[in-house]
Amino acid sequence: MCSIDNAIESFLGQEGPPLPRVTLGAVNRDGTLHYVKCFDGNSAESSKPDDIHWIASATKFITSIAVMQCVERGLLELDADISRILPEWKDPKILIGFDEKNEPQFRRAKRPLTLRHLITHSAGLAYTFMHPLCIRYQELQGERPLVLQTIRESFPTFLVFEPGEQWLYGPGLEWAGLMVEHVTGLKLGEYMRQNMFVPVGASDITFHLHERPDLQARKVKLWERNNDGLKEVTDFWWPEPVSDDIGGGGIYTNVPELLKIYAGVMQGKLLRPETVEQMFKPHLEKRNHLDNREEYDLATRNAIYNAVPNTIPVDYGLGGLINTVEVPGRRGQYSLTWSGLPNCYWWMDIEKGAAGVYLSQLLPTGDQRAVELLAEFEKAVYAALE
Repeated sequence: MCSIDNAIESFLGQEGPPLPRVTLGAVNRDGTLHYVKCFDGNSAESSKPDDIHWIASATKFITSIAVMQCVERGLLELDADISRILPEWKDPKILIGFDEKNEPQFRRAKRPLTLRHLITHSAGLAYTFMHPLCIRYQELQGERPLVLQTIRESFPTFLVFEPGEQWLYGPGLEWAGLMVEHVTGLKLGEYMRQNMFVPVGASDITFHLHERPDLQARKVKLWERNNDGLKEVTDFWWPEPVSDDIGGGGIYTNVPELLKIYAGVMQGKLLRPETVEQMFKPHLEKRNHLDNREEYDLATRNAIYNAVPNTIPVDYGLGGLINTVEVPGRRGQYSLTWSGLPNCYWWMDIEKGAAGVYLSQLLPTGDQRAVELLAEFEKAVYAALE
């Protein structure tokens, strides 16, 4: 795949902020393309393509596969009230503001929460850093970590808008992962191992890095931008070890293992064709806060839309952002994509039968040069397929 190598090396040779090591991978449905390569960037560390990354929210698509397997088996329903399984979500309440004593004020939601709401980020849930009411609520609770040992102690059980009324990134997949555990009687990671990882031959993947010293020894360093250079991050807020298998962001793995999972979806090894078709369709009732990219700062915009051009309309599927028209020279219509906090990105194109992944460990999220490299990589992948 010299053409892909040349495109990446040409980009990295251009003037711009430094990048730490980046591992890129791509695969197609019929197996004629399988590309994995590590580019060293400016960091002095291992450059093996099977080194381990924390993929953060790139975990969400993997959890979505587990959820949809349970839907196929009749264990879960997309449009049923989730409080049948998660009783804390019975009669959900919506935070509407604070009174003069800084006491939170709530009203009861008019609609129940559903699994479809959870996995399309239209439930009304919010990460504390993504909504002003949640930020204020968190401030009034006193200083505490962003994520704790368990999902239930990490995320409050209230909403910030009526289910289905808008799109807002939040911990829906964390709660959906708990639903998988409830209906299967297995921890999420063990369910995935039996029903997803073993069928595609993936073993270098875990929610609990401390239980896998072989993977811990291959973990990539975390970096952050520091003036015109990079600085290693040694004290980060993500807890390790954790008690829960956090389906919204807890997986450690590498590019080769992710490609096995993506190929498994495209080849029908993990999900039925009709389920895949359903996942790769728009599912939002309303696209408020997804249609107007200008309301986000550049980094957040990059994290949400990654390499989807500004001119391309989007929606949300069951597992990721969807471009509703083809991106010329690149991904086809109704491709899925999402990112992970340390500049991890993936896309899957069912129409053209191709998937790609970009793993790095760089803060802050939504790095502009990383997204530019991702776009160049995608162009090179489709040029090679042609």
